Amino acid sequence: MVKNNIKIWLFGCIGLLGLSGCNDSFLERYPETSITEDGFFNNTSDLEAYTNGLYGNIVSGYTDAPSDNMIYTESQSIYSMMRGEVNPDNQSVWDWKDIRNVNFMLARVGKVDGDVAEVNHYIGLARMFRAKLYYDKVLSYSDVPWFSRDLQTTDKDLLYKTQDPRTLVVDSIMADLDFAVNNMTNGTSRTRWFKNGALAIQARIALAEGCWRKYHPELNLNDSERFLRVVVEACQKIMNSGMYELSTAKSGEIDAYEALFCSQDLSNNKEMIIYEDYDKALGRNHNAGASLFDFNSSMSRDLMEDYLVVENGKTKRFQDVPGYATKKFTEVFENRDPRMRQTFMAPGFVRADKVDPSRPKLTMGGYPQVKFSPRTADQITWNNSYTDLPLIRYAEVLLMYAEAKAELGELTQEDVDLTINKLRDRVGMPHALLSDWLNNIDPVQASRYSNVSSSQKGAVYEVRRERRIELACEGFRYGDLRRWGCGKLLANVPEGVYLETGYLDVTGDGQPDYAIVATQADADAIPQADKDKYNLQVEVLEGNTYSLTNGDKGYVRMISQIGRWTFVDPKYYYTPLATQDLIYNPNLVQNKYWAE
Repeated sequence: MVKNNIKIWLFGCIGLLGLSGCNDSFLERYPETSITEDGFFNNTSDLEAYTNGLYGNIVSGYTDAPSDNMIYTESQSIYSMMRGEVNPDNQSVWDWKDIRNVNFMLARVGKVDGDVAEVNHYIGLARMFRAKLYYDKVLSYSDVPWFSRDLQTTDKDLLYKTQDPRTLVVDSIMADLDFAVNNMTNGTSRTRWFKNGALAIQARIALAEGCWRKYHPELNLNDSERFLRVVVEACQKIMNSGMYELSTAKSGEIDAYEALFCSQDLSNNKEMIIYEDYDKALGRNHNAGASLFDFNSSMSRDLMEDYLVVENGKTKRFQDVPGYATKKFTEVFENRDPRMRQTFMAPGFVRADKVDPSRPKLTMGGYPQVKFSPRTADQITWNNSYTDLPLIRYAEVLLMYAEAKAELGELTQEDVDLTINKLRDRVGMPHALLSDWLNNIDPVQASRYSNVSSSQKGAVYEVRRERRIELACEGFRYGDLRRWGCGKLLANVPEGVYLETGYLDVTGDGQPDYAIVATQADADAIPQADKDKYNLQVEVLEGNTYSLTNGDKGYVRMISQIGRWTFVDPKYYYTPLATQDLIYNPNLVQNKYWAE
């Protein structure tokens, strides 16, 4: 969603151009409404226009479904896979259109008449998009064919080639990113891609690949360190540029962290390396307002418990609080990291389109997401939100730097102060001490991430906690679990709030809002006077869509998810090739993790 100088007509044209390598009739005539090779790619303005149409290949996220951060009711591929429903026969054919669109430009850029540095900027931008698109393919299939140009119908050998090994493809991706960061120019716009944005994408991909090679023994690749060092170098360049800083100013009564996700204008926010610019007047909207809050998802207890507790100026684990396991909705928010209330709906929260405090849907888990929730009522309808969305923010760069250093076993207290403690300063959390991390390892983190291999295991655990908290709901968690080799966590049935039969206050006013009962007979026995006085919502456990972990008490779980999921390692980290693709190109081989 780029605001500046986007030529809307181009989007449809790119798709047509991308098909030119596979359609003889198209090669013979050009649609009157499309751009043509003869009339295009003549100057840098053409390159700018073309690359504008590629911006949609890298987009923001505002939910962590699917992952252990969420209870989610909709069908998604990983859940289908863990139910044993995925096989080559029911997979869609793989799509190369977006990569072909990039290659189409790169194959024709030599005819452009313009300043070399400016031309190379757009070549670098296109190669950055190709790197991202290709790495998405690697994440799905591992080995894929590498195409450095758009194919023509005469390219029989290339059209019917087999997969190239992951090593070749990833080295080609890294070469694309090296060219991008070395040739893209600097710029001040926060809606346009410039050098620092490319550095951040380079760091993202290098961090992912470094972890895949470190935590996925099935790949038999032992060179993770070189990728982690790319992360450190790329992040250092961004940090040393002096162009970015964490946003610490309130927006009216809204705290700085929360304001990042409900602002209508991020153009002057120095934390934004790049953001998506939405605009009510121009009809550019998204769906965060209607789709997140209690619609078909809830935040998980597992995520809730990772937020630290603050007492007497020090932090401790939630699990160290007496009675933590049976704390009710109104109690779990006490003395917690402030980011929890700015992510989870806390008691007393009033949604923009309401006048009374919200009551969470217990059928969804009971922990609604408020991060990204707009602050005006007109945005709480389907696809009508127009808050700006962060795409890459400086906080992520700090976290990537800290994680790479910890994985390398080279994290120092100075590094912690430059990264994690800056994030904590923003929300008023006590500073972290590296010595505490290394000497007082959290057994919960150690159990969750049991495969960590670093001389600084305690630091890896705590950086992962900080990443999970800071970037919650921004679409990173699923990829993180996969790259860390922790797919088994996806098979755990996510849990919500702790409930017991009886009356329950969720708004924090000391008055009951719900009556939790075991049977319909129990519901019928509730005095009508109580129902009227408190406007009670009655939840009958018998025959409901959720159950509690210990019968008449415990954590909310969706009944449809219990006993349904199994994660097969390493098979389920990958996607099978569609049978149709194997038939179309007999030189392809089935993904070895799915081969019968």
